[in-house]
Amino acid sequence: MTKNLPGLECKGGRLVLRGVGLLERTKGGYRLSEAGVELAEAYRDDPTGREWTRLLARLLLTREPRTRTFIRLMSSDNARLYFTAGEWWGGSLSHAVITCADGSQIAPFAASDDSLPNLRPAIIQNAWWALGAWRESPLINGAESCRFVGRLKDDFSMHAISVPLRGACEVFLLLGVLRSRMDECWLDHDVARREFGADLAEDFGWKTLGADRSLADILTELIPLLQMDTGFIVASELRCKLRQHGVDNPDREMSRLESAGRIVIESTDYGQSRHGTGLYDDPAKQLIRIRLC
Repeated sequence: MTKNLPGLECKGGRLVLRGVGLLERTKGGYRLSEAGVELAEAYRDDPTGREWTRLLARLLLTREPRTRTFIRLMSSDNARLYFTAGEWWGGSLSHAVITCADGSQIAPFAASDDSLPNLRPAIIQNAWWALGAWRESPLINGAESCRFVGRLKDDFSMHAISVPLRGACEVFLLLGVLRSRMDECWLDHDVARREFGADLAEDFGWKTLGADRSLADILTELIPLLQMDTGFIVASELRCKLRQHGVDNPDREMSRLESAGRIVIESTDYGQSRHGTGLYDDPAKQLIRIRLC
């Protein structure tokens, strides 16, 4: 029940990283840490809200070396995670690969690196960075570098690494930081920056895509992702995504593009109550077909 809940500890003259530090050691046992108290209070205040989920995600991003390394790889330019079956977390996880813009590939959930590198080389190469917030722990005692080793041998185990990483990925998926479509998964830099702030954006290299791109460019990316089989897009979903990309007033900006002849609303239709507010607050435009010109 307490797996991954304690944090960095000194045991037998060695430093042991046991988890994200929701529990801290005291004489005779453990108690909730400051981070644990904060997370528990956020959950009690709003169990169905986003705040406790965001706090948990931030702990994973700052204190869990495997998660930090995985998200850093996913944060590289045009990185894509591909599963071997046509669904989220489908198929053989040991054969799932992250493909980077330079063509390199990593098998993040593989136990060994026989055919492709797994997470171990990336953790070893960036060990001090991967240690994250634990670098500030008094137990580090002023050290400026580190290396990770296993309990019984130097090579730390990557056995069943997909289990803890899936838990972390589900949290990021819920927040919209990770996005998926069929067998493909990618990280949304804009959402990550909005959810976690400038400090983690700098740490992971998240770029502010929305500020440097035109609305037409953003629509070019979003339309294929949001289109249903009928070709329609739910207007409220498009509005939400545009706001995540830094567009303050999506309906106004869409109207400007339409007036300028940059987009054409080819057809519209009523949706259902769950589809929310239609484009331009028109209930007949809950579902829209858009063509870029």
